[in-house]
Amino acid sequence: MTDYDVHSALVRWLADLSGAMVIKTHQGGEAPSVPYIAVNMTGTVQLHDHPWDIEFTPDREDEDTAQDVRGIPVIEVEWRFSCHAYGPNPTDLLRPIRSAVQLPQRQEPLHPHLTIHEVSQIRNVPDWLNNAWEPRAQMDIYVRGLTRDGLVIDVIDEAPVTVTPS
Repeated sequence: MTDYDVHSALVRWLADLSGAMVIKTHQGGEAPSVPYIAVNMTGTVQLHDHPWDIEFTPDREDEDTAQDVRGIPVIEVEWRFSCHAYGPNPTDLLRPIRSAVQLPQRQEPLHPHLTIHEVSQIRNVPDWLNNAWEPRAQMDIYVRGLTRDGLVIDVIDEAPVTVTPS
């Protein structure tokens, strides 16, 4: 899965769970009306020093020409997201996430490729805007899955063999 795919899957899952508008941060345009949740991908980390496996697959460009061999390391990755809730009771938007993580059935829309591994505490972080406090809340969500980014590692040239009697 690409980072974009994981981010999009989490946004869809949160929208289904919360019933609120959920957006990716930094998309541009006007913010939706409150209440809403904004999801920001803060980074990724490889969880082990070495890949779980390396898959090798042949990729034929043309039956009569060279054959590329791809090496595909299977790497367990953790994607880290920061979720910000806006509205009159922003902590109430984030609280169901903690409960949903405890119920495997609620994570099924993310399976089999992704699993929510951890959620942080919910932080009440109001912001001073236009001479008034705007209610906000924030929490971190850690999602785990496998990446399979393949690269060409070898090219095998095929040449016809002809045998002539001497």
